[in-house]
Amino acid sequence: MDRFQEKKSYEEILSYIGDMGIYQMRILFLGFLACAGEGLHLINTIFTMGAQEFRCAVPGLLNDTFNIQNEAHARLINATIPFDADKGSYSKCSHYKNGLYKSTLLAQNITLGDTQACSRWVYSTDVFKSSILSELNMVCDREIYISHANMMSMAGLMLGSLVSGAISDQFGRKKTFLFFYWFHMLVAFSSVLATSLPTFFISRMLVAGTGVAFYMSIYVLITEMVAPQKRVLAACCANVGWVFGMLLLMLMAYFLRYWKTLQLALSSALVFIAVSYIWLIPESPRWLLNKGRYSEAYVILKEMAKVNKKEYPLEACLQENCLETRLEKQDISREAQRDESRMKSLMLLIKSPTLCIRLAILSYSWAVNSMVYYGVTLNIGSIIPGDLYTNFLIVSLLELVSHLMVPIVLRYVGRRIFYCALVLVGGGACLATFLPLMLLNDDADWIIMGLSNLGKFCISAAFNTMWLYTSELLPTSARQSGIGICSFVGRIGGMISPYIASLDNVIGGHLGEAAPLFLFGAAAVAAGALCLLLPETTRRNLPETVEEAESLKRLRSRQESVSGDVSNL
Repeated sequence: MDRFQEKKSYEEILSYIGDMGIYQMRILFLGFLACAGEGLHLINTIFTMGAQEFRCAVPGLLNDTFNIQNEAHARLINATIPFDADKGSYSKCSHYKNGLYKSTLLAQNITLGDTQACSRWVYSTDVFKSSILSELNMVCDREIYISHANMMSMAGLMLGSLVSGAISDQFGRKKTFLFFYWFHMLVAFSSVLATSLPTFFISRMLVAGTGVAFYMSIYVLITEMVAPQKRVLAACCANVGWVFGMLLLMLMAYFLRYWKTLQLALSSALVFIAVSYIWLIPESPRWLLNKGRYSEAYVILKEMAKVNKKEYPLEACLQENCLETRLEKQDISREAQRDESRMKSLMLLIKSPTLCIRLAILSYSWAVNSMVYYGVTLNIGSIIPGDLYTNFLIVSLLELVSHLMVPIVLRYVGRRIFYCALVLVGGGACLATFLPLMLLNDDADWIIMGLSNLGKFCISAAFNTMWLYTSELLPTSARQSGIGICSFVGRIGGMISPYIASLDNVIGGHLGEAAPLFLFGAAAVAAGALCLLLPETTRRNLPETVEEAESLKRLRSRQESVSGDVSNL
């Protein structure tokens, strides 16, 4: 029998028809563009919900504006709105009782008396012409709704992560991607119709949930198109695509300062991909083979070989031995047995004290990474002092560097040491912002900007490292389930982050300004210290069983690291 008539694995077929040829490069580029879509919308509330300077509106003055128009306007404001000399601004949340109903007030500059909460506000248009915050009046005692909105985004991420994997495995990567991408686009367009807090919250949850769902689908598709040793490059394309979306978001937000115009422009950017990818991207051949749909896989693999200018008798491998044969049914049966085995291995993972502790440490680290990353990113306007657009540009570029740096550094440095160093340095930088905030007050802006950006950079890099490190610490039989548990707990950390970021509104003063970054830093330092207890995985084979995973031990010397010997606990 010809050697090509032997049943080949997917990786073996790729080695013949090209595991990183022109075809794969084209798919990676398309994946890069698709992943940019989530970067456009997941964190666009930084601008569409951007904070504006505001004060109480003068009661009864329907055409009141934030900026003082003339001397008469100034007298009205002084007569009705208390002035805080320490902050150098008028009151944001209260006005004098019955201020305009006393005729003598118009001749006075300042009126002293009882105050009451205001029900109308005027907003500055210096940075944003309008934002969701000003349209829905999420200020004063309604400011907590900002945290609720960000929490709904994190809840959407959790739900999207939970459902997308199962749907993708059942219906395919391409169909799942297109379904959620179209859903995401339609919800993004309809977000401009949000005229109440409930509709806005629901739209944020749906935008975030559908965004992460299509992102995960295209992420899996492009990684399944290449050989295992090229998956780091595929993952890098997806991550860089996310950053490209962030940079495009900043550029559009800089020129479009009215939130509805910006939202419509961001949504319009999704239309081309939503329509064209119906024809431009294929289904994952690996998924098709796994489902026994060999004839469909054959068409895609044949096209792949043609574009990569490779010749390989796929007919002999796929048509004769892989189409509706007894072997095919045996493969499906074995896959079902493996699924059942995975459930049993997950139970063994939970029953193992060593791996249970390891999973708890990893889950906490995921929660901290998510909490700090989204806590700082979504609240960059309030946590990091300075110009919002400049800060966002710096954060985006630093994140790009982190995505490009991690794959290179991990070739030479151990996962455990690198991850712990990143989290400890990042957490330490966030902690260090406490002293200048408390001691230097307003003169500490540049120091705080530098430290907070360093912390954000380290956490972004740590997040990338954690994906790989977690997969290498868990056994193959329960790896996907273990990562799913860690990801789920991580989303809980993201849901908590908006409330930590808003502590300034509760505590007040410089202590309130310092509290969010201090708590983020403390949690990160604790995660870094705990991860020092985990074993090193560099240059070691992936553990296949629970027993092999348990046998991993922290390397004691550089020589052991190089040799990759596995010692018993």
